[in-house]
Formats: sequence, structure tokens, C-alpha cells
Amino acid sequence: MRLSSRLRVVLAGSAFVITAGALAVPWYSSRMLAAGLQELALEHSKGDLRIRNLAHEAGWFNSSGALDLEWHNQCAEDAQGPAVVHLEYRARHVPDWKGLTRFDWSAAPAGEAATGVQQLLRGGKLTGTGHAGFDGTFSTEMQLPELGMVAKGETLQVTPSGGRMELGKTALRFDWVFERMALPGNGHALEAKHIALSLDLKNRTVGTGRAALDIESMSTTDVTLQGLRVSSETTERGDRLDSRVTESVRSAQLLGQNLQDLVLEAEVKGLHTASVQTLSKVFSESCGLQNATADEKLQMRTALKKLLLAGFSVGIPKLQGSGNEGGLDGNLVLTLAPAQGDEVLLASQLSSSGHIHIKGKLMPPDQKAFALSTGYVNEVPDGVQAGFEYGAGILKVSGKTLDGAMVQLGLQKLDAWIKAFLAGESLALPEEELPAVAPSEAPAASPAAPAS
Repeated sequence: MRLSSRLRVVLAGSAFVITAGALAVPWYSSRMLAAGLQELALEHSKGDLRIRNLAHEAGWFNSSGALDLEWHNQCAEDAQGPAVVHLEYRARHVPDWKGLTRFDWSAAPAGEAATGVQQLLRGGKLTGTGHAGFDGTFSTEMQLPELGMVAKGETLQVTPSGGRMELGKTALRFDWVFERMALPGNGHALEAKHIALSLDLKNRTVGTGRAALDIESMSTTDVTLQGLRVSSETTERGDRLDSRVTESVRSAQLLGQNLQDLVLEAEVKGLHTASVQTLSKVFSESCGLQNATADEKLQMRTALKKLLLAGFSVGIPKLQGSGNEGGLDGNLVLTLAPAQGDEVLLASQLSSSGHIHIKGKLMPPDQKAFALSTGYVNEVPDGVQAGFEYGAGILKVSGKTLDGAMVQLGLQKLDAWIKAFLAGESLALPEEELPAVAPSEAPAASPAAPAS
């Protein structure tokens, strides 16, 4: 059957459109890569992280190039040059199901300050393969060769490692795994196995997200740890930030003790986000206020005042562990309530509480006897415990109401110092010692302390 002239024209036109589209996509990808690199180099032409010596060769289906990443520590006291990483890349502009462009790249230290890193890499490089997704994200798989160095009688050995990174508009995911790291020498030794680092930031400009470091086993000449984990999580709640850091050990052997399920949690809740961002920016740009201008100092004081007026809480919600002779359980929290006016008053904003419970024979008999003799520690069937509460000028320790006037007096003096500091004045903290707080069995609240 012969095709009509009209059908042949339609088929030829369709083939032309498909061919043109197939050729246009690599061309568009190549142009976008070249423009993106130029924009990135212009954006990072100044500051701590800079892009130098960009040499990009654009092609229709393939592009290649190189650049230098420079890290300038503007707060360093010595005159050592910047840390430089030389990056070479090759891009293929043929789309697939993962994205528009695929990359092969390698990175190696360069410059005067790279001697130590070059020795550590033993001539190797960090290499990777990745792609640019259709949604603008960039992801790459990375590999690092074996690392090793001998210096001052110590030997560092790290097995080949690898990981993955995914970079979005605001998000960042990063994972890396080392199978073994050893540092013997000078009469001591350290060995760690299966070290995993993970980072999952939802917004890297604010710092919200999760991070974790896991070590399956670690041992030194004196200590052996199993299941070590350090993790953190920061979340944004309206205009506030909550952050928690958790350190845990599944089991540990040290000083003749076998310890299990050790956990320490520390958290800060309710920090005013904008104030935290301002303080972080000022401290970073002024080298920890060493080079702060008058305007930056004013920004710092304004943000700090807002942070204290808004209130927050900080503490250790969990401290626990167990061993051969017993266990430990405790917590501590300090709360700064929102201020009622436009002045920071710790004497009325601050409250705190905490407790500790030592179980079994974890506390030696002589220490236990001394603790009980103070009157601030109570004996319970499975050990000893103590706790305290403070708020509204009243201090209670293990059920005993104490005179909180001295605590109030100390807070009022601290309020005066904070007020002067926020006003840009200079006021030294009081150096006189406060008298010891005496226990009082009277349940009534302590009288208000005179103003400082």
C-alpha cells in the first residue's frame, strides 16, 4: 500500500520535530551548564569560599572544564594561604531517566597549604559520578582512596571509603562510610570500625534537619565502646527553633566497669529563629566579634535582647546508664519564660528543676554516707536520690524549702549587668562571694530580696 502525499509530509514533519527536539535538549543542557557555572563563579568571587580559574569548554553533547575552589579563613592569625581544591569535570548532555546531564569529576588539593592533605591522599583523588535532575537537584556518588600518613611516631590508616551527596535549592543530604580507621603509635592505639556519617538538612540556611555519626566499635588501650552514636535534630516551629543532641553508647568497658545503654540528651527549645540567625551571621562575619564594627555590635545586642525577651529552655532531659554495680538516671532543665515587658528580668523569668537517682551500689559506701549526712540526699529502696526546684524566689532541695533570697539577689545583680551590656555600657560582674544557703523546714515562700 502506497502512502499518500499528505501522510508522507506529516511523517516527515514529525520526524523533523523529533530530531530537532532530540538535538535541542543537549544544546539547552549545555547552555544551562555554562551559564550556571558563570553565575556560580560570579556569586563566589568574594568571601570565605571562592571559585577561581574557571575554564569551561562547552560542547553540544559533551562539555568539560576545571576550576579551583578556595577557602579563605579570614579570621586566621597566621599568613598561610587559602586551602585550594582543584576540580576537573566532564559532562554528557544526553538525557536519561535520572536527569538532563551526567557528570564525571575528580578533586585534589592544590596550592601551598595542601602538602599535608596530599601526603594523606598518597597521590590519590576524590572522584565521583553524578547527574543534574529535572527538578534542579544535583546528586553524586563519591569515592575516596585509602588514606595513610606517618608523622611524629604515629601512623594513620583509613580504608577506602565512599558516600553520596544530594544538593537541592535549600536541602542537602550527605552520607559517608569508612569501614576502618586506625591510629597506633607512641605507646597508645585507637581503632574504629564501620564509621557512618549522615546529614539530612531540610533548609541548610537555617540549619534545620538531622545529622548523625555512628561508630559500630571503637577501642583504645584503656577503653572499648560498642554502638557509639552522636545525633542531632533541629526543627523550626513557627518563629522558633528546637534543637536536640543525643549521645549514646550500647556498651562500654572502662576502669573495670561494664556499662550498658548510656544515654545523654541535651536540648534547647524555643529559640527565636531570626535572633539566632542574626547572632550567627554577626559572629561569623566579625571573627567572633574580634573585628566587629559598631553597627555589628548593635545588631548583636539587639538580637540577644530579643532572644532573652522571647524566652527559651535549655537542659538535659535524659541522663541514664547502667553498670556492674547499679545504674544512674537524671535530668535537668532551665526555663527562661517570655518577659512581661521590654526589659530582661532573670529574677522573674528564670526557673529550674532537676533530679538524680543513683541505683544499686554505683555510689561507694563512704560517698553515700557523706551525701546522706548533708540532708539534701534521700535514701530510697534501690539507692539514693536528690532533686531541686526553683521558681518565683523559692528554692526546694529534696523536699526541703531553702531561703531563696540569695539566689534572687544574684539574679538581680546579673540583670543589672545584662541591662548595662545591652545598652552598650561596661559593667563587671560582682566578685563578692554569696553566703551559703541554709536549709529551712518552713514551707512558706522566702521574703523578696531587696533590689540590687
